[in-house]
Amino acid sequence: MVTVMMRLMSRVRQPGCVLALCFLALVLWDVPVAWALNNGLAMTPTMGWLHWERFMCNIDCKEEPDSCISEKLFMQMADLMDSDGWKKVGYEYLCIDDCWMAAERDSKGRLQADPIRFPSGIRHLANYVHSKGLKLGIYADVGKKTCAGYPGSFGYYDIDAKTFASWGVDLLKFDGCYCDSVEQLADGYKYMSLALNKTGRSIVYSCEWPLYMWPFRKPNYTEIREYCNHWRNSGDVYDSWQSVKSILDWTSSNQKTIVSVAGPGGWNDPDMLVIGNFGLSWDQQITQMALWAIMAAPLLMSNDLRHISPQAKALLQNKDVIAINQDSLGKQGYLLRKEDNIEVWERPLSNLAWAVAMVNLQEIGGPRSYTINIASLGQGVACNPACHITKLLPVKKKLGCYEWTSRLKTRINPTGTVLLQLVSQTT
Repeated sequence: MVTVMMRLMSRVRQPGCVLALCFLALVLWDVPVAWALNNGLAMTPTMGWLHWERFMCNIDCKEEPDSCISEKLFMQMADLMDSDGWKKVGYEYLCIDDCWMAAERDSKGRLQADPIRFPSGIRHLANYVHSKGLKLGIYADVGKKTCAGYPGSFGYYDIDAKTFASWGVDLLKFDGCYCDSVEQLADGYKYMSLALNKTGRSIVYSCEWPLYMWPFRKPNYTEIREYCNHWRNSGDVYDSWQSVKSILDWTSSNQKTIVSVAGPGGWNDPDMLVIGNFGLSWDQQITQMALWAIMAAPLLMSNDLRHISPQAKALLQNKDVIAINQDSLGKQGYLLRKEDNIEVWERPLSNLAWAVAMVNLQEIGGPRSYTINIASLGQGVACNPACHITKLLPVKKKLGCYEWTSRLKTRINPTGTVLLQLVSQTT
């Protein structure tokens, strides 16, 4: 749960891991591709809540009972996701990250929850979450230990998959710490995918496979998509503008590799939404929400739903922006151009519509005017011969009908974004 390089540097040589992964490679050699994921899940990007960025690995329930990783925390979040409109707009998965486990497996080799912080066990928590009309996500690691040092799934893939299924888990976030060889890391991710499928339970599979491959070689995204429902590419998001901006920079720099592989059932994951926390200005929160929608990213909030401002809540629950994120066409957006610290991103939508985001990256001065040729948007066809344009963010406003030869002028706050929806006049 730290930066990519710190994670990789923390690895130790583990010959046993190499031998076992070699065995897994032999096992997987004869597995037809048709046996891979194909689980019918995540046909639109996953939406929900994940504890890590906000609550990290806080296990001190004596000193901080309201913010430690415990069943109490997740039950409270489940209550709020149900009662405060989150479930209604699509936030469905309540996800546990690292630090939920006991320090050792049980006598039968099964993972077990920390008995003090989760006294009722994960099955009870899953039942509670399900009773609220929500789904439960859980965390494990492909290696010998999780990133925080708890028991890893290496050597226990089948056992852990069966355990998660028996508990009623609906999503697995599978991290990549503490395995000897990143070159063979892929075999562990593949094996767990197959193990989850064999349980017969529908479990969304969230991988960090390419994140650990990139420092050493270019990941095979066609292969990754065959096994994972979404996958992390870059380091953990922090509650800061620099972090959000670095993720956007990484995505645009690698878009020729990653954009085309995304689609129903498999998505690039730029990590959590940190809207409603402490580090982003209001304009920067708008930028994260808008660009995560453009990128067809999983919308996994990491915040405290007990103490979130009405403004942040309204942004996260904005139905128009969520509709762009969840658009059934399932095409990821991309950076169209960058000029004079203004970025223009666009995303094709169903029914010949398009979403366009204009981001002002300048961090000095005031709002900037920006004029764009309508004909340059949507690969030249979005407004041919004309389209209706609606500004969705920062504040919704119908801008009217624009012909293909028109120009659109707008003003964008520093580090802020204007999000537009373009609907063809012929539709």
